[in-house]
Amino acid sequence: MPHHFPTLQVVILAAGKGTRMASVKPKVLHTVLGKTMLEHVLHTVENLKPESVSLIAGHGISEVKKHIGQPANLFWVEQKEQLGTGHAVLQAEHSPTNADLVLIVCGDTPLLSSETLASLVKQHQSLEASISVLSAIIDEPKGYGRIVRDQHNQVQAIVEEKDATSEQRKIQEVSSGIFCVNRELLFQCLHQVENNNAQQEYYLPDILPLALAKKHNVQAITMDNPQEMLGINDRFQLTQAEAYMQQKIMREWQNKGVTIEQAETVRIEASVNIGIDCTIKAGSQLLGATHLGDGCIVGPYAVLQDSWLDDDIVIAPFSHLEDANVGHHTTIGPFARLRPGAKLDEGVRVGNFVEIKKSVIGQGSKVNHLSYIGDTVMGENCNIGAGTITCNYDGANKHQTTLGDDVFVGSDTKLIAPVIVENNATIGAGSIITKTVKQDGLTLSARPEQRHVKNWMRPKKGDV
Repeated sequence: MPHHFPTLQVVILAAGKGTRMASVKPKVLHTVLGKTMLEHVLHTVENLKPESVSLIAGHGISEVKKHIGQPANLFWVEQKEQLGTGHAVLQAEHSPTNADLVLIVCGDTPLLSSETLASLVKQHQSLEASISVLSAIIDEPKGYGRIVRDQHNQVQAIVEEKDATSEQRKIQEVSSGIFCVNRELLFQCLHQVENNNAQQEYYLPDILPLALAKKHNVQAITMDNPQEMLGINDRFQLTQAEAYMQQKIMREWQNKGVTIEQAETVRIEASVNIGIDCTIKAGSQLLGATHLGDGCIVGPYAVLQDSWLDDDIVIAPFSHLEDANVGHHTTIGPFARLRPGAKLDEGVRVGNFVEIKKSVIGQGSKVNHLSYIGDTVMGENCNIGAGTITCNYDGANKHQTTLGDDVFVGSDTKLIAPVIVENNATIGAGSIITKTVKQDGLTLSARPEQRHVKNWMRPKKGDV
């Protein structure tokens, strides 16, 4: 469902080091099903169509900027010292915006849905709240800040676990760390927040008692699915997030008409697109921005990375495609490899142990066995025999091989690029081609005379 919040500023907190990830990479750049945590969050908040997004970065900010780029309504804010969540949000005070409402989310929560965030903003508005925190009821609240309510069930505070009493730690309603706050009040309170706590940090939740003291309406709005608030602090939690997201993605594709065999062995990343009536077999991986048309069969144990497949394509077992483009009714594999720049037209057949790199293969052509085709433009209805190699590299530069239509290349032929084979040419098996092959007729390169050496003995082990 589309959303539109034209008076909303989103603030994303992404400045932490993520020490427990034990990595030189900024935490928010670790990936969940092919996209960084931060990309997942950005995609989610962009679905709200907010007035602007302020991204608070600190550790590794140059690396984060390089990866994310510069979306139109995104403003970068640097937190030079990591002094807590309250201090981080305060850095966005002077971000250019006309918004009157601020939604604060964490950059390490890739499972968040735009529906959950939209519900928080809408309820905040309908309840005429000044501050709303997204909360959850969970059985094991360890590690989360607790929502403290009074005898009238009104929110009084959010207490971090390190600062909580033994009674407060028994509370099962916890804060997700996601807030919707009236903008003017937010920055008034943040200037008053102190760091009198175990970590000597400025906590964002400390705006609650300050707002309550001024008689503002503070709400805790419970989310339907607590799984969404999972923040990633270590690699075990990263694995948990991937498992949850993978199950969700599998269900979505199954509901759209995709058969997934032995789904527990299959990987389908977040940016993949699949048509109806496709079958994904055991052990297969669809990675990056891979697109499958309708009626495709993949695997078992095939890997597709950033590749485009049209309709009714068969990818046989153990084939590997990377940055390839495949036309309708094509069959590939088993054990075939399409490297970046491979473009196959309709009805092509690529067989077992064939490698194709940066080449165009014309409609109806066949490369069936044990061949390497690199830097080649091949016409329609060609037949390439087993063991054929386009010798495209001279040790310093790559050169192109060009084949016309209806070419037949015999087995174990070497085409020494640059070379042209004209339409309807036939090349005899075992040939080494160094010059243009004329159209029609049969071309053979010179072959040594066959000899028989009588009384020749095979060497044996131990012979000197």
